[in-house]
Amino acid sequence: MKRIFDLTYFSLIVFLITFFVSTNAFAKCNVGFKIGENVKQVEKKFGPPILLSEALSMMEIPVEEVCPSEKLGYSVVEFYFLNDELAAYKIVVDNHDDTFESDKLLLYEYVKKNYGTITDNKRPKYWRGFKSWDKKNEIIVYKKMDFDGILDEVLYVSNKKYSELFTVYESGETENKNE
Repeated sequence: MKRIFDLTYFSLIVFLITFFVSTNAFAKCNVGFKIGENVKQVEKKFGPPILLSEALSMMEIPVEEVCPSEKLGYSVVEFYFLNDELAAYKIVVDNHDDTFESDKLLLYEYVKKNYGTITDNKRPKYWRGFKSWDKKNEIIVYKKMDFDGILDEVLYVSNKKYSELFTVYESGETENKNE
């Protein structure tokens, strides 16, 4: 009887360790702020945003300052504010002429682990396109496209409330159809 108890106890400990180690290894970056949060909260940590238009502003922060536990290479996190509320954020890979960060597949693997399969292609390094998810009121879009010889790799996160409004403002249209 004692052997059964010891074996059960040992199995439980192994299960718990395995569960917490694997969960932590695949946890997504906690940017520290929720969509809809006031710009003042983000300013306390990172300083004032850059005004892009009357209602739209943004901050660009190195990814290691926002997500220090993630290994995303040369990337930045861009916070976008609409009427002083966090409307969206993006993780943008910085691909220079002489460094091809996207070849490392760091953001690609991060997106795949945290949001789901991107492609069934056996050569993800060469995959180009868009993939989107709608999870728990989050709108997530991953993009990896070539534009004028430069690879544009971005993860966009917003929610249903702000995504449409942010898209309108980001496109340069100032007419808000929801107001």
